[in-house]
Amino acid sequence: MASLPPSSISRGVVACSAGNHAQGVALSAKRLGCRAVICMPLATPSIKVNAVRAHGGETVEVRLFGNNYDEAAGEAKRLEREDGLAMIHPFDDEHVIAGQGTIGLEILKKCVSHPVDAIFVCCGGGGMLAGIATYVKQVRPNVQVFGVEAADAAGMTASLAAGEVVTLPSVGLFADGAAVKTIGSETFRLCQKYVDGMVTVDTDQ
Repeated sequence: MASLPPSSISRGVVACSAGNHAQGVALSAKRLGCRAVICMPLATPSIKVNAVRAHGGETVEVRLFGNNYDEAAGEAKRLEREDGLAMIHPFDDEHVIAGQGTIGLEILKKCVSHPVDAIFVCCGGGGMLAGIATYVKQVRPNVQVFGVEAADAAGMTASLAAGEVVTLPSVGLFADGAAVKTIGSETFRLCQKYVDGMVTVDTDQ
């Protein structure tokens, strides 16, 4: 958000997320003193909604909309289009991907004294997986990076298998922060290039 031009900051920003991205945008908006509308699915756990409100300030509005991420994202896109708010995408944005990639830096720093064979990364829209895999493969190409998805929301798994971005007909909501029907085009490109494989897990796992 700090990279946005002043004109965008003055109009405000909009984001859609059921998890950490929403909290980050809220805190950034508070520090930058700009308006932010955070769209979250109606089923978002109250602990996450309250965390966003706690990180934000008077200029941050939490708007609960839709039954899943994709429906809430539709509302965010409407606000971008009609109100001129700057979209802060939760995963398909190069700055967001780069920021999430710093997790890879932290992991390798903590493991500097012993070898790392593989890193497993939770995947929803693919931002964190793409960022970590891209960074790790530049500095430690021998370390394998695997994405982990809920079996009923495995959009990256399906897309990599198909060789193109595919939209799932439906997604489960148990892993609400990673329940995305359509992954990002940029996250797909990076994951296709750098990720070694995908793993799916059920809700019991």
